[in-house]
Amino acid sequence: MMENFKEKPIEFWKAVLGEVELKLSPMVFKSLVSRTTAEIDNDGNLKVLCEDDFVKNNVEKRYNGVIEEAAMKLANRRVLLKVVVKKAGVEEKSAAAAANTNLGPLFIQPRSPADTMREKQKKSNLSPKFTFESYVMGKNNNLAYAIATAVAQRPGELYNPVFVYSGVGLGKTHLIQAIGNEIVKNKPGMNVVYTTGEAFTNELIDAIKNGKGGPGKYTTNDFRNKFRKADVLLIDDIQFVIGKEATQEEFFHTFNALYMAQKQIVITSDRPPKDFNSFEERITSRFSSGIIADIQAPDMEVRAAILRTKRDMLGHNISNEVLNFIAESVTTNIRELEGAYVQVLSGAMASKIEPTKESAAAALGQNLRNNQKRNVSVNEILKAVCTYYAVKVPDIKGKRRTKDLVIPRQVAMFLMKEMTDTPYMTIGDFLGGRDHTTIMHGVRTIEGEVSKAGKIKQDIVNVRLTLAE
Repeated sequence: MMENFKEKPIEFWKAVLGEVELKLSPMVFKSLVSRTTAEIDNDGNLKVLCEDDFVKNNVEKRYNGVIEEAAMKLANRRVLLKVVVKKAGVEEKSAAAAANTNLGPLFIQPRSPADTMREKQKKSNLSPKFTFESYVMGKNNNLAYAIATAVAQRPGELYNPVFVYSGVGLGKTHLIQAIGNEIVKNKPGMNVVYTTGEAFTNELIDAIKNGKGGPGKYTTNDFRNKFRKADVLLIDDIQFVIGKEATQEEFFHTFNALYMAQKQIVITSDRPPKDFNSFEERITSRFSSGIIADIQAPDMEVRAAILRTKRDMLGHNISNEVLNFIAESVTTNIRELEGAYVQVLSGAMASKIEPTKESAAAALGQNLRNNQKRNVSVNEILKAVCTYYAVKVPDIKGKRRTKDLVIPRQVAMFLMKEMTDTPYMTIGDFLGGRDHTTIMHGVRTIEGEVSKAGKIKQDIVNVRLTLAE
């Protein structure tokens, strides 16, 4: 025990960090909590010193309880903690002194930090709503979160490239944009570029179409300058580049140029690199050369925390009981969870009542369970279809077009699109590298059969039942 911690605050803090390190993941501890020190303030309280606002906010909001518990254990009594931004041994400026340093000439209205931040976010193609502060961390995403926060603090130094994958609506976009927003805020000299795989492809197509260009034309040189001069490149949903040879080639050279220059690259996708069947191996091998993390579906506690965070940010009057009911009812993904929240709130406002469990149930409707897509993978669907029709998986993925394979193949396409949020292109890649137009045709064919009272409609019902078991 170190009951007289006021005499040796630094030694006491080292002991506290030793206790805390045992309870947090190594990445979280290394990237956040370990970057603090401590001293005693004039009131005898332990002052935790953080090097910037980002570390302070995370320590204060997410890990304060763990730190207090460790400090109390070592001091054998409750220790009051005060978390501040301050380098050890450096005097804090008063608010007035800080304000005076920003005064400009008379009659000139200085630009506010908020205006400057908004301009930088717009230039980088970032949405201001996606921040680490509004991102709820749980067991489902703690590794991805720890990596993201570390990258935001030291871009290009710790983990590069970073590859994050998950299903639709689980927070990939929020996390990758939070990295960009944090860097824009704390490292204003860095050139951050955020785009999506689809936007990257469309920009390249426009640049190629414009050829040598002319006044105001966006050319391939402009395209390359934009992406290859980035200090931080954030590409969301890279799977949309699959099957586009020119785009893959351009992405490969952009990736190489940035990687060799030790610039930070962060990529997200709906699947891990090993599942990119139609991607060039030289590209997927580069993805795997860095660090890979996945985001799983949130459990009930995390879903409830997400809803509470949304309520508190927007200032809505809705009880924890109702939020828990929504969290228990919607288990698919965060996007549908937030949609259900809006639906419940809108229903209560329309009826001019405070939301209750009863009004929430009415707003979500009796068909809620039926309308939700079960958390089932495309692989599970394919296996169920193959079992039902007594065919083999390699045959479904193969090129043979006999009738005994075409119908099961199209049924698989239909169920994958209906029961998951998987894009046509991704389904095509999974089913042997087929074009997305082939998948669309197969889905529409089965949709037509389902509208009839025939054998295929009953087959669909039967396969669904096996997946629901």
